[in-house]
Amino acid sequence: MEQTFGILALICTVVSMQLKKKKPLMVLQTMSEAFIVAQYWVKGAITGSYMAIVSFVRDVIFTKYDKKRAPLWILIVIYVIMTILTALSWAGPLSLLPYVGSLIYAFTLWHGHVKWIKLGNALGNSPYLIYTILTGNYALFIMTLLEVGSSIIGFIRLDILGQKKKKSKKRKSSRK
Repeated sequence: MEQTFGILALICTVVSMQLKKKKPLMVLQTMSEAFIVAQYWVKGAITGSYMAIVSFVRDVIFTKYDKKRAPLWILIVIYVIMTILTALSWAGPLSLLPYVGSLIYAFTLWHGHVKWIKLGNALGNSPYLIYTILTGNYALFIMTLLEVGSSIIGFIRLDILGQKKKKSKKRKSSRK
């Protein structure tokens, strides 16, 4: 049962990183965070659970800011809460991994551009790769690895290659 949460989080996350629009991406990310909270909690990874709870709340809040950036004070409050929860659940240097990863991804979500959200997801999840292995969350390790890959693929497919196609079409239509 405990790996089921990781598998459900994986499905939500991989699909979300292949989307072009922020709102559906954020809805799936929020669902994924809910499953991640359950996965970490079942495994006893308390700092990871706390960061996932804050990430869930963060995602709910940032989903409401679909067309504009959330106020900076919201990001600051999220950072303060993450810092306090990391301190309260401190289990040594291992606790820094989900903390740093969550800070990185929170910033890119606050920034708001889908292109940067995908890159921030890849960067922010890199410390989680180590954390999931060290806490025995193998389903979340696989999920996180696939999430990083999906983020990179989505970025390349939609933001790099997709931009080249748009520019190529514009050039062709302007020649006519």
